[in-house]
Amino acid sequence: MPDYYSWGVDPEKRSQVDGSFPGPGNRSARRTQWFGRMALFVGFCLACSTLLKRPHGESLWGSEQQYRVGDLKWWPCNAPNDVPGAECGYAIVPLDYTNKSAGVAKIALGRYKARSANRKGSIFLNPGGPGGPGKRLATSAGPSFQQIVGEEYDMIGFDPRGIGETQPRTQCFPSPEAHTAFIANTVLERGYDVGPNLTDPKNRAHLIEQQRDADALWETQFEICAETMGDNLKYMGTTTVARDIDFITTLLDGEDALINFYGLSYGTVIGQYLVNLFPDRVGRVVIDGVVDAIAWATLPSYKWERYWQSSTDTTYEIFLSDCSKAGPSQCALAKSAHDTPDDILARVETFLEEIYYKPLAVPHARVPGILTNGRARLFLLGALESPSSWRDAAQAFDQAINGDGSAVLNTLQDSQFLQDLERSAVSCNDNKPFDAPTPEEVIDEQLYVLQHVSRFGLAVVVSEPDAGCQFWPVTPPERFLGPWNHTLRNPILIVSNTADPATPLSNGKLVDETLGNSARLLVQDSPGHCSLALPSLCTVKHMRAFFANGALPEEGTVCNVDASPFPQQDSAGVKVLDAEDRELLESVRRVAQAVFG
Repeated sequence: MPDYYSWGVDPEKRSQVDGSFPGPGNRSARRTQWFGRMALFVGFCLACSTLLKRPHGESLWGSEQQYRVGDLKWWPCNAPNDVPGAECGYAIVPLDYTNKSAGVAKIALGRYKARSANRKGSIFLNPGGPGGPGKRLATSAGPSFQQIVGEEYDMIGFDPRGIGETQPRTQCFPSPEAHTAFIANTVLERGYDVGPNLTDPKNRAHLIEQQRDADALWETQFEICAETMGDNLKYMGTTTVARDIDFITTLLDGEDALINFYGLSYGTVIGQYLVNLFPDRVGRVVIDGVVDAIAWATLPSYKWERYWQSSTDTTYEIFLSDCSKAGPSQCALAKSAHDTPDDILARVETFLEEIYYKPLAVPHARVPGILTNGRARLFLLGALESPSSWRDAAQAFDQAINGDGSAVLNTLQDSQFLQDLERSAVSCNDNKPFDAPTPEEVIDEQLYVLQHVSRFGLAVVVSEPDAGCQFWPVTPPERFLGPWNHTLRNPILIVSNTADPATPLSNGKLVDETLGNSARLLVQDSPGHCSLALPSLCTVKHMRAFFANGALPEEGTVCNVDASPFPQQDSAGVKVLDAEDRELLESVRRVAQAVFG
C-alpha cells in the first residue's frame, strides 16, 4: 500500500534519512551510479538464470519437514518499532486444504495480548493491498488498535499467503531490485500517458500501443513466475487466506471460538470471503473501505473501473474546493485568496496536458528521471486517498508546475510497497478465468471510463496492479465464487466514506444489501480511502461499541469527522475534547500511520 501519509513531503527532508543522490556537479559520483546500475542489471540477469533452473514445484523455503500442521510458536518481538509486550510467532497450516499431502505453509504472526481481565478472544487485522504484510499491525500498533476495538481482545497481525515473512513467499524475481529494474520506465511504472482529447483517434492509437506493451510485460513476468515458483503459486489466493484464519482461530482460541476480524481496503475482500465461507463462525467482523468482492472474483480487472471509480472525481473536486478555501497560505496550488476551484483545476490540468507533449526533466530527484503525464496523474490519485497529505501534495505538485518535479518523483518512488508479484498472486488466483481481451477492447472500455466516470481511470490500472490475469499460469485448488449472501451467526459492520476515491460508498451499499439483516452500514461523511483517512470520534465509538457487545448503529447513521485536510480549517470550529477523546483521535492517527505507512 502506497506511503500515502508522507505523500508529497519535501525530498530534502527525506534525503537526511535516505541519503542524497549525487548532484549535477559530481561527475565521479554519477559515473559510480552508472556502473552500479550496470552491475545491478548484470546481477539481475545472472540471478534470473539461476532461478529459472529451479525445477517446478521445488520448495522455496526448503525446511517444511521440520514443521507439523498445528504447530504454534511465540517469542518476544525485538524489532526497533515493536511495542513492549508484543509477541512474534508463526502457525503451521496445510499448504492445500484440499490435499493433505501437499505440504505445509508457515504463517507469520504478531500478537499484542488483551489488557483486560475479561478477555473475549482474538481479532485478526489486515491492512489491505493485496500485498500488505499485517504482522506489524499487532507488533507495532497493538495498543492503538486496542483503543479502537477494545482491550478485551488479543490483536493478531498476520502476513497472508505469499506475503512478508510468511512461507512459501511469492518470489518470482531474484530480488525486489530486480523486479523494480524490470518495470522501470515502462507503462507499469510510469503509468499511461493520456492525451487531452479523449475522442482523438491518435490518442486512442497511442493508448492501444501502451496497452500492447503492458500485455507483453504481464505475460513476460508471469512466465518468469511460472518458471521460478511452479505450483507454489497456486496457494496464494484469498480463499486459502480465509481458511488460514479459520484454522488459526482454532489453534488460538479453540474449536468453538468465533472468528473476529477487522479488515481495510482489500482486507474487506478477505472479510467477505471469510463470513461467506464460515457463516456459522462469525463473531465480530468490521470491513472498512469496501471492495466489491463479487466483481473482484468474477469480472476481469479492466471492467472494475466503471463501477469502482464512481467517487474518484468527487474526491478530486473536494480537494480543489478545500484548496480554494484554504488559500495560498495552506495550499500552494491556490495563487490568491480569490482563486476558485475551477481556477486551480485549470492550472493542474493545463500542466498535465503540457507534460503529455513534453515530459518534465527531473535531474535532482533521488533517482533522476522524467515526470510524465501518467506519473503526474498517479501522484494526484495517491494524494486523493489521503486527505491528511493534501497540504504536502499540493506543495509538491506546485513545485512541479514551476519546474521542479523532484518531490513528486520521490513520492512515487517511495510509494512502491510491493516487493515482487505478491499482489498478482492473490488477485489472479482469485479471478475467475476469462477470455483474453484485445488491447483495443481494453482501451475502449477505459476510454469510456475516462469520459463518463473518472479522469483517473487508467491511473488505477497501474496504482492497483491486478491486470494481466489472462496470462496467469496456474489454477488454485479452490476459488470461491459465492454465494455471497449467507445468513451469518452475527451481523457484520460495514464502514464506507461518502467520497472514497478507491472504494466508493456504492460498494458498501452493495454488500449491505447482499447480506441483508446480517450486516449494517455505517457511513462517514469524508473524502479519502477508508475511515482512517480522517479521524472521526463518531465512527470509532460505533466500532468500539460493536466490538464490545455487538451494538449496531441505527440504520442511516452518518458520522462527521473531527479533522480537516488543511490544518487551518480545523480552527474554525474547534471542539473542546476531553482527555479520553483526544487519546482516541490520536490512536486513530497512529493506526492510520501503521496501516498506510
